[in-house]
Amino acid sequence: MDIELRRSLFYSYLIGLPIGLGWIAAAIFAPLLLGEGLFTMVVLVSFGKAIIGLSIAFLISLWIGALIAKNSIKKGERLIVTSFKYSAIINLIIWTVFGLIMSLQPEGEWMWGKIAIVAFVICTVLTAISIGLLISHKIRIAITK
Repeated sequence: MDIELRRSLFYSYLIGLPIGLGWIAAAIFAPLLLGEGLFTMVVLVSFGKAIIGLSIAFLISLWIGALIAKNSIKKGERLIVTSFKYSAIINLIIWTVFGLIMSLQPEGEWMWGKIAIVAFVICTVLTAISIGLLISHKIRIAITK
């Protein structure tokens, strides 16, 4: 593994992992903080497998995103383009896994695929102009030293 990929992976996981897992935890436990423990249980029972799948896919997608960000920066692409590529691949992977797992549940419907598509679009745009931009910037600084 080359030094540029290692640096790219470092920032992808250092910044992306705690923030991404923090959002997943917040989505699960926010009702508990608001005094609705029953709703948290419903979320865990209803979405437990999909949340586990999404979390595992997130770990893998950070690696793929780091590779794509490194290659984009090496091609000399603009930082915002790199950020959108990075954010899009990560969100595509995690929301595809989430939507598929939810659709395959016994009570699952293809409605979850539609929800995953909406979540993909919203999350890609929001992360590309925020955390994805920060990560891409850090990667660019690290590999152009």
